[in-house]
Amino acid sequence: MSYATLNGIRFHYETQGEGDPLLLINGLAAPAANWLFQVKGLSPHYRVVTFDNRGVGETDMPEASAYPTSQMADDAAAVLDHLGIPKAHVIGHSMGGTIAMELAIRHPQRVRSLALCSTWAQGDGRFLHAIRSWMALWGELDPESRFRYLLMPWLYTPAFLADPAQVDATVKRALEYPFPTRPEALERQGQGILEWNGSRLKDIKKIRVPSLVLVGRDDNLTVPAFSRVLAALIPKAQLKLISGGHGFTIECWEAFNRAVLGFLQAVKK
Repeated sequence: MSYATLNGIRFHYETQGEGDPLLLINGLAAPAANWLFQVKGLSPHYRVVTFDNRGVGETDMPEASAYPTSQMADDAAAVLDHLGIPKAHVIGHSMGGTIAMELAIRHPQRVRSLALCSTWAQGDGRFLHAIRSWMALWGELDPESRFRYLLMPWLYTPAFLADPAQVDATVKRALEYPFPTRPEALERQGQGILEWNGSRLKDIKKIRVPSLVLVGRDDNLTVPAFSRVLAALIPKAQLKLISGGHGFTIECWEAFNRAVLGFLQAVKK
């Protein structure tokens, strides 16, 4: 495990593999450990960098009313600075996709390509209601109930949720992580999401790096329509739908990794 003081707080980060740098940015309340299957599949080909966003995992939780996506993008740039990486391929999942876009907008010279996964430029009322529900209820539930009942219905496909063994194994793995996300952190990241929503449409159109917009066909949180809008905003972005729901990095990780590797290999050519 590695740590560095960046932008005034201590960050936890990890690197694995060799080759071109590949930065993975997490979603709401998600620690770097959520990239387990991507680190496994991508590190034989790339130098994979993961880190805990501010407030989550082993990274400090500074006092604030919100953690704006712009601030978290600056954090990501600081991680690259610390590692001496001038430019990286960037993959962002969900909220991590908004941070990745902010990184490309604020620090365009740092981004070689973007894979924007289950993310959005402007969510609808149903999506915003889900975020506000998590912000309101997170502190009222124990860690297992948060994951099993508050998150899982939004993350996984009906077929996955109909299999008790798969559900229990996924819950067990989540609960084994020793640094559960605190309500204050989810509130601050969630507020950053609400502030991002719909605010960067003009700037997203200025992104010029090769971009993949990837979404699960059964995503019922950041629905495929969001990705279609996003792909239309970014010049020459590729839109790809694959199996899975919002949590396809876990449920359908092999298909996810294949899609990302195919895109990255095409960028290298």
